[in-house]
Amino acid sequence: MTVKFSIERSKKEDAPGIIKLVNDESKRSGAVLRISEHDVSKWRKSGFSIVAKAQGGQIIGHLSAYIWPESKWIEFRSSVVKPQYRGNGINSSLTKKMMELVSKKYKNSTLVAFTNKAGAGQGTLLSVGFTEADYNTLPEELFSIGPKYRGKKEFGYKIFTYFGKF
Repeated sequence: MTVKFSIERSKKEDAPGIIKLVNDESKRSGAVLRISEHDVSKWRKSGFSIVAKAQGGQIIGHLSAYIWPESKWIEFRSSVVKPQYRGNGINSSLTKKMMELVSKKYKNSTLVAFTNKAGAGQGTLLSVGFTEADYNTLPEELFSIGPKYRGKKEFGYKIFTYFGKF
């Protein structure tokens, strides 16, 4: 099923839909991290929360970014597309748009993304130039939240990075 969608910065009124989308996927995939209205508000205020909306305004995808204060690495977070809309290029469109937004504010940044044990998003990250990274080469700061096995390959997670210009 081909679907028409738009990508836009999230608005305050989008928060409940984003939270439901992300937390439903976390539960479905077995991911540990859940988000709250506080998380969405922080991402929105930084300008790094975008949504994909189907015709009619239904939120069908989301992506945010978080700038780590010490390393200044930028982590792509909460990348989710509703299962029934996957395969329409929505995740790729969200990722490319976020890269565009980040590049306007942070030149020559290091981007990082964790995939969960379900492996969702790996193909998208590779297709836009990310490469798989070694857990031991990343700043410790990136592991200061969530479970200590976050990002570790032996637990089914993978880490991808993108260095330089985009």
